Parts: sequence; C-alpha cells; structure tokens
Amino acid sequence: VVFMLYNITMMMIMMILPVEGKCSGSPLSLNGKPCASTTRYWDGQMGACGCGSNNAPFSWQWNSFTGAGSPPIFGVGQQWCGSGCGRCYKLTPTGYSPTGGNGAPNNQSIVVMVTNLCPQAGNEQWCRNSGVNQYGYGAHFDLMDYNMNGIITKMGWNNPEVIYEAVSCGQEGSPS
Repeated sequence: VVFMLYNITMMMIMMILPVEGKCSGSPLSLNGKPCASTTRYWDGQMGACGCGSNNAPFSWQWNSFTGAGSPPIFGVGQQWCGSGCGRCYKLTPTGYSPTGGNGAPNNQSIVVMVTNLCPQAGNEQWCRNSGVNQYGYGAHFDLMDYNMNGIITKMGWNNPEVIYEAVSCGQEGSPS
C-alpha cells in the first residue's frame, strides 16, 4: 500500500512539474549542436521555395522529408525563394517535446530539405523573425506531413525537440 501511494504521489508530482528539455544554455544546444523545435503541417499548396504548384505539391514531397524553416533557417526578411531554400538539415530528436507530446519514440535522425517558409505572422509561438520562440528555440522546422498522416506521423514524431546540423542533400533519407 505504501509503495502504491508513493507511485501515485510521484506520478502526480511529475504531472505538475514542468518537464525540462534536454537542450540547455543560451542559445539552446546539446553536445555542441544547436537545438530547434518542430511541428507538422500540410497545406497542399506551393511552398515559398517554388516547390509545388498552386494546386498541389510535387509528388516527391509525399514520401521525402521536406519542411518549412523559420526565418533564421529560410532566410531572414525573405518571403520567396529564401537563401535557405533547398538546403538540407539533419534532425535528431532528443527524446523531449516542448508541447508535452511524446516527442519521438527514438533518436532516429532524418535529413530534411527546406522547401517552404514558416513565417512569423500566424506562427508567432514557433517561427520568430529573430530571437527565440515561445519555447526558447532560435530555430524551428515545420515538417511536411502528407494529409497530417504521412511519413512524419508514421515515424511517431509528435513535435520533438531536435538537434540540427546543415548537411549535404542526397544523403540517405533526404531528397536528392
């Protein structure tokens, strides 16, 4: 009985106390690599890098890792074809989600190509033009997830905190 009460008490404490991310410092980093927040989106329209048409995305976006970068990733002050368009980033989950979701079930890395902009307008909590977002991250990746039930969802990713680094495109798991 005492053991059960202890477990119940600990679970209640864990629900009340905020869970800290694995990234720390200012700017947030882990093992010397910068950290970023992530979300998922699907709008089915042309991205700010010209990837798609006004009616539908290119079919390769349905099964490749692509996403919208916050202004520091896409290109600050740019709305169309930013300097970050076509760049690839290796994202590795840390096992934490700033929104309280399950983050990611493992630390499997993916390589994401920036094909769109996550603008500050309408996304203030995630995609800031400068400084940090509501969760303390200086960068954000909004990951394309076909009909919100695509490869990101099927991997079990639910807005995980990630470490990121620029890599060359064409690596395993990335668009070529």
